Amino acid sequence: MWFGRPSAQLSGVDEEARFEQLDLELSRAGWYKADSRERFLTFRGTLVIFVSLATAAACFVLALEDFATGAAVALVGGAFAMLLWALPQLYLRSAGQQRLKRIRRAIPDALDLMTMCLSGGLPLSRAFRYVSQELASAHPDLSTEFTIVQRHGEMRSLDFAFRQFAKRIDVPEVQSLSALVTQSQRLGTDISTAIRNYADNTRLRRRQTADERANKASVKMLFPLTLCLLPSVFMILWGPSVLELWTFLQSFQGTSAGG
Repeated sequence: MWFGRPSAQLSGVDEEARFEQLDLELSRAGWYKADSRERFLTFRGTLVIFVSLATAAACFVLALEDFATGAAVALVGGAFAMLLWALPQLYLRSAGQQRLKRIRRAIPDALDLMTMCLSGGLPLSRAFRYVSQELASAHPDLSTEFTIVQRHGEMRSLDFAFRQFAKRIDVPEVQSLSALVTQSQRLGTDISTAIRNYADNTRLRRRQTADERANKASVKMLFPLTLCLLPSVFMILWGPSVLELWTFLQSFQGTSAGG
């Protein structure tokens, strides 16, 4: 982009590093098309330009009647334009985080299928192809990633494929799986046994995490329940006493007035 390099030089930000980070976030969100970066930047720039032009037109019209109103509209429009500049990036990061969570949940099932394939005598590249096909309906995100890993392995090597996989999907399960497969390939150990043990450990960690969240749930529910139940409890316990006190005070005031 012709306007990227001067702005990057003025701001002190490396343009290539910024675009590389954007490409990484796009890949984490599952946007693997060749023009995904251009579409994203065009959409964000169009939003900002449209709001800026609309704000400028509104300021020009309002400033003819009242300069203060025009200035206020300009400030609000500028803030809204900055918000629109940030919202697509926030949405992209949120979509990437949600996709990473889905991939983490699907990894144990994929490892079980891969263990069955490797135990049946399939090589690792064909095992990835088979697992990606089987997971296409249940876990499409992980299926896409396994397909990319399999194609990278065919073009270059499995070490490169898993390094790229760990770079795209920056979660502990994928990092450990990448290190495990890379070491097994270099040392020539039985990869099926290693993956089976890793799958068992992954399921154990998930079970422990679920137990930990279940134990924390009772403590987290204590405060909302207390805030919701205390008003009704106070009404039930103090309501009759308050009514009796109010009746007594009314009768006492009536007696004093009559006397």
